[in-house]
Amino acid sequence: MSIGLDLKNTLIEVGSHLSLSGEIGSGEYVDFEPNAQVTKPFIREFFLEATFPYDTSGETGLVVNLDDVGDFLLMNKIPEKFENETFQYNVVLYRCNVSGELWRPSGETRDNYYHQEMEFEKISPTVFGLQTDPLFGNIIEEDEELGVLGISRNELYLPTYYGIQPHDRYQPASGEYYLVETVLPRRFTGIDVVRLGEDNR
Repeated sequence: MSIGLDLKNTLIEVGSHLSLSGEIGSGEYVDFEPNAQVTKPFIREFFLEATFPYDTSGETGLVVNLDDVGDFLLMNKIPEKFENETFQYNVVLYRCNVSGELWRPSGETRDNYYHQEMEFEKISPTVFGLQTDPLFGNIIEEDEELGVLGISRNELYLPTYYGIQPHDRYQPASGEYYLVETVLPRRFTGIDVVRLGEDNR
């Protein structure tokens, strides 16, 4: 794999260091650039196109970290081939703009005044994802088409391995509570698309 090895060595020389799923001190070197759809602020802010080496360990659905840039969801990975051999991967990354905790209802209790209260158990302490609301000053309309992706307010994109389910509670580090209304598991490989609502439980 001469071409692939040459490109990998070039990435080591001029690319950016990437850690896979938070592994400290290990990883790969990749090349990335902003998405070409520069007229769409949301895509410009949150999407990156990247080149990964032919022997990458990165798989769709992982959270990866680019040094000095941030955490990203690895959304898809398409091989580029020469003479039927893969020499690099073209990858799309979505920037994670939230991290938080995932909670699941575990039953109900009554307080000293006999009021019912929902009890929750923590499923995961650190959940990274891309949440489309708030948008840091950008305006987005319900179901507006951005590129080929339909985006709705209060959608959360996160890895399937977190195991999020309807009726769970997502609590970003900023302190809000969100009710998981719907989980769409098949829009992307390894990524769940979650519809969020206000959680008053």
